[in-house]
Order: sequence, then C-alpha cells, then structure tokens
Amino acid sequence: MDQLSYLEINEENEQMYLSQIVDLELKVLKKMEEDGKIGQLFITGEEGISEYIHSTKDMVMVAVNENGKVVSATYITQGQKPFTYNDITKYFKYGNEYIKYIKSKYSSPDLYKKDMFNTYKVKIEAFSYAKKILLTEFNQYNGDIIAFLQHELDEQDNGFHEKSILRDKLNQYMSDYIEQLEKTQPGVKKLYEQFYWTTLKDIEKEFQNDLKDMNITDTIKEYEKILDKSKLKIHEIPSFDQSIYYSANTENSIEIDSYITDTENRNNGLARIIVYECLKKKIIEQFEKQEQREIFLCSTLHRENVSSKYVSEFFGLRDNLFVRRRYNIDREVHICKISIENYKEYIKDMEEKLAVLYKYNPNKISILIKKNNEILQEQMDYEIAEINRLMLKENSKNIIESKERKIKNLKSQMIKFDKIKKI
Repeated sequence: MDQLSYLEINEENEQMYLSQIVDLELKVLKKMEEDGKIGQLFITGEEGISEYIHSTKDMVMVAVNENGKVVSATYITQGQKPFTYNDITKYFKYGNEYIKYIKSKYSSPDLYKKDMFNTYKVKIEAFSYAKKILLTEFNQYNGDIIAFLQHELDEQDNGFHEKSILRDKLNQYMSDYIEQLEKTQPGVKKLYEQFYWTTLKDIEKEFQNDLKDMNITDTIKEYEKILDKSKLKIHEIPSFDQSIYYSANTENSIEIDSYITDTENRNNGLARIIVYECLKKKIIEQFEKQEQREIFLCSTLHRENVSSKYVSEFFGLRDNLFVRRRYNIDREVHICKISIENYKEYIKDMEEKLAVLYKYNPNKISILIKKNNEILQEQMDYEIAEINRLMLKENSKNIIESKERKIKNLKSQMIKFDKIKKI
C-alpha cells in the first residue's frame, strides 16, 4: 500500500479537501452503477459532508496520498434525532420482547401503566406540535395531515418509507418537542424512547375497561393512522439476543455512515484502516470524557453489498436485522456493543488484526507468533463460513473464488510463522 496520511477534516482544511471528497463519491457511485450495483450507495453530497465537518458530534476523515490526493474517505455520525431515518437504534426497541423487558423494569404493573398512559399523552402533544409546523411548511395540503399522508402513500417511489418527508420530519419535530420538554421534565426523553411504538390499542389492551370513557380526539385518530402506516418491517426473525441493545440510543450510538475508496486504486485493507483510525479517535474521545459507559457501533448496508458487510463485520458488527428502509430497497442494520471496561482491548484487537492481515502497523507494535496465528485462523474460519453462505446464492462464483484465494494466502502465512517458530 502506498504511503498515506489519515486526516480529520475540520473547518481549517475543509476547503482543501471537500471538493475532492465530493468528486470521489460521484466516481464511486458511477462505478457501482456501471457494475449493476444500483441502490447500494447513496451519496451524501457537498452540503451533507460539510454539515458533518462542522458538527461537534460527527467526524469526517480522509486518506491522502503523497501528492495530496484524497483516495479514501469515511464519515462517522452520532446524535441523530430519535426515530428519524438515521436512528438505527429504533429497530432494536420494538416488538413483544422489548415490551416484556420494559415491564420487567417496573416494581408494579400500575406504575408501568401510569408511565405508558402519560407518555402516550405527551406523544400526542409532540405530534400536535410537529403537525402544526409541517402543515405550515407544506401548505398545499390545506391543513390536512391525512391528505399529506395519502399523497406519500400514493407516490410510486415513496410509499411512506422511512425517508419520506412526512415521516422523517414528523419524527424530527416530535423529537425537538421532547428535547425542550426534557429541560423542565427530566426523564421524559427516556420514556418517549421506551413507549414510542405504543398505540392506543396497546393502551386499551393494558387497561382493559378502565379507558372506556377516554376522549378519542381527531388528533389521536390522525396520529394512530400515521403510526399504523409507519410500522417497522423486520423481514427475518433475529438469531441473537436483542436485549443487549435495548439501552442503545442516539446519544450513545456511533454510526459508521459511509466509507469509500478510489475505484482506480482499490485495496481491501484501506477501507478498514481509515474506518479504524476514525473510530479509534471517536471511541477514545467518548470514553475519556466519561460521557458514556457503553457505546454501540452501527451501520446499514445493502444486503448484496458484500464489501460493506465485510468491513462492518471486521469491526465486530455481526448482529443484524433485515429491515425495510427506503422504498423497494431493504437494508441490513448492523450493531455491536463496546463498554468502558473493554474499549482499550477492542482498539488493541483491531490494531493487531490490521497489522497481521493488512500489514498496517504505524506504531510498530510487536505481535507474538501465537497471536499472529490466532488472527489468521480466525480470519480463515470467517472466510470459510462466508463461502458456505455464498454457495447458497446465485451469481457468487467470482466472490467464492476470491475467498478461496484469500484462504490459500492465509494458510501460507500460517505456515511461514510455524517455520519461524521451529527455528
């Protein structure tokens, strides 16, 4: 790999590199579309990248060659509005198991019911606030939020998917209302996250006949209709323990948003290296400031984009849900947990893996032969498992052959280390 520098982009060097990052996005997108990989990448664009650069929560990093050319870039984001499009954590706080978990946190059913009911009322207040802003911005619907909803349901390329204007902005403005309320009513934000998916039917089921005289206003009916149309669609039953991620939220979660490399200088280690450098800086910053006791790493990817899958899983994001995100384009959402007790070990493990597998070792760390072989064996096991998965899919011959070559190379490296050990 050529000698590269890894730089965080800030306000001081933005003008030097921003246009190059934008050009690189377009170049990568064009190449993917030429290869038939439609819908596997959505570019962020100049405005979005600049917004990340100026944010105190997000981070943009580039790999620059000796000529000052950007050959790779990555964006790490944090602090999204709850339940908006980019809030990945919402997928793991949904369904019957999550409801059981929340109930188990209460000392009595009455206290649970009380918080459930009061939070629902707050949600209606937040909805009313958001609806007023939305209908002012989009006055073509003449003050009718259901007409707005119907328009999006009827749109061929929308279908009220998660990035629809109504859905995303509604959640954004509702979140703004909750954040303001949190200043005078501490704890309301946590309750909002716990009971966001709660419907009127859920409350009626919990209270049984105790709510027979409840006044069902037009606002409640509107919110219920929108909530009904915005149900999560999780296509496959998860095979992992989701309760690990119930405490994830937009403040303690970091999304590996994008990572792109020059199509003319592809190196399968470069994406991992630049994501590592960016993640390392972000993780250390979070834990050293004692802002969090735990961090959740997240990513989203198109199921057919195996390159993104391999990068995410390299960093431990092995648990995932297969969900509907955009119209006609489903996504895998990946996640893993890192605690304040083990984050130094996590960073060390990643550093060692990069040194062994991709010869990236800027700190000249020493690695025992035993550790070398453990890393190589772990990677071999991963590649073998991936071959077995790919054999069940069509049009995977080229990827399988690439994996077989990689396994052969890994074996040869282990033999070399074994020889060294015998000397």
